[in-house]
Amino acid sequence: MDYTEVSNSIRMMMKAQGIDEMYIDKEETLYYDESGNVKHLIVKDCKLNADSDTVFVLGGVQADDIISLEELKTALGKNLEKEIKSTKDLKGTFIEILRKENFRKILQIIQDKGWHIHFCIVQVLYYGFVDIIDSICGLEFNPFAFKAELYKVLKRNPNTTISIFKKYKYPNVGTKYIKDFLSELIILIDGVIAEDVKKYRLNPLLVFLKSCLEKAKEQKELIFIQNETTHEWVGNFVQFYRQQILSFPKKTLVFDEEKQVMSQITEEDIIIDGKAPDNYSFKESGSDAMIQVSDYVVSILRKYMIFLDRLEPEVDADIQNFDENQKNNYKLLNRILADSMNYNPLFVHFVACQHTVAKYHKYIQ
Repeated sequence: MDYTEVSNSIRMMMKAQGIDEMYIDKEETLYYDESGNVKHLIVKDCKLNADSDTVFVLGGVQADDIISLEELKTALGKNLEKEIKSTKDLKGTFIEILRKENFRKILQIIQDKGWHIHFCIVQVLYYGFVDIIDSICGLEFNPFAFKAELYKVLKRNPNTTISIFKKYKYPNVGTKYIKDFLSELIILIDGVIAEDVKKYRLNPLLVFLKSCLEKAKEQKELIFIQNETTHEWVGNFVQFYRQQILSFPKKTLVFDEEKQVMSQITEEDIIIDGKAPDNYSFKESGSDAMIQVSDYVVSILRKYMIFLDRLEPEVDADIQNFDENQKNNYKLLNRILADSMNYNPLFVHFVACQHTVAKYHKYIQ
């Protein structure tokens, strides 16, 4: 399939955001692994196939000065005969893994080697809702703000949200059910507004969102949430691999072997400017130290995002309660993330609620 136009559009979008072309075109090697790949987000037997706070991360490290598997195992204090995996070394929540020795060791290697962290982070539930806002007239001037507000509302009671969306076969809402579907969303919004009023607060964005949903009942269609696969909120995640290939045609991309992804990418037969890109490959993680480093990186990032996806006072309270070891490791992580973003702003890519993204940028500074 010819993706030349899509690749050019991605490049134009990057430039429109003020990204210098040198960041796009710099020749360098990016290593990747993934964490939190639930394959897709669907409703089955009245339940989602994943937790409501599921985060998918595709990312890893940019590196010129690579190391061998033996060097990595030695640096982590591991038996040379055994495979290393983040699932073993980094069990627990973000707060818990901040205490772990290998959390510090892997980050110290990255810092000492001058490597940089790159990632695409997707809040899967958020991604499943964004098409609602894009289908409503009147919200075009600040779509990300309204997506964030709707995400907060729908995440508040996941079981209720699932019940409503299943009832209307989201994202395949029938035209005759548009009014009913929007009415149920408005009821959920009213519940949040009523709670705010009790606390002598009023969220103007939420009030405006409600108003636009009321008006949208008269729309003839909700273009992005009709005629899609019933009960499939998010399709398969190969799209995020493809995005990397289309975004960075001049970089060397080394992905961990994922059979389903490899098969689908091969089937798509990607063509850019008349030829198949040859700058990407898939390697078996057990034999590649850099992919194993990336495995640790994406595991840390996934847990970090789940940690941040809460009210800011709750996050602040937890940070204030960190012990000395946790504080030092947290500072090390944020320092590397800040350095990586300064090195190349394209290394930071979110498909996530802007409130969570704002907290990320606040804490890495």
